[in-house]
Amino acid sequence: MPKLTLQQIAAVDEALWDIGIGFLDLRIEMTDHVATAIEGMEGDFAANLKKYITDNKRELKKNYRQFRMNAWIKGVKLLFSNLFTMRFVIILAVVYALFFADYQYEGLKAATTKFVLLSAFAFPVLWAYYLYVGFTKQKKQFSTAERLLEFFGGLIFILCFMVRDRIDKAEIEDTTKLLYYAFIISFYAMVIITYRFLGKFYKSRYQVA
Repeated sequence: MPKLTLQQIAAVDEALWDIGIGFLDLRIEMTDHVATAIEGMEGDFAANLKKYITDNKRELKKNYRQFRMNAWIKGVKLLFSNLFTMRFVIILAVVYALFFADYQYEGLKAATTKFVLLSAFAFPVLWAYYLYVGFTKQKKQFSTAERLLEFFGGLIFILCFMVRDRIDKAEIEDTTKLLYYAFIISFYAMVIITYRFLGKFYKSRYQVA
């Protein structure tokens, strides 16, 4: 077959979507692979595409899971590497200073109450945004960026609310408790920063609006 047209490539993309290849960046990579394979086949494009997808569905989905895992590992490495940057140190220092100033003025309970109120506001906004993206851009979600936001958003929620009582009751210095809360907020900020970076990176790489 001759080189596939843009319309035919779009048909390959749609076929991959139909079998559960959801994330755009991975679908683009796999579309290139499938398109190359079909160009090496004789006969009608539509028939060849259907046959290729049918014959290789299990392998395609297996590769997709592997690609997702590889992308996830790279994203996590990027996030944690960001924790060793001056930006994170500055964010942590500023947040801790704000907590400490409030602690000095009003005490630990008032400082942690503000932390809970901030978290109670931030997490619904985060999840509302995530659901909005999932609903409005189903075919344009990027693997690492979206999963990073989903996973670590949930993890931070657990650290904020489910572990909070244990931290408050722990027999440790108040300043250490403040450091824990400051770290959670700062880590949350780095998740958002990393998410935005990955989104911009993928949009630029794959020329997606």
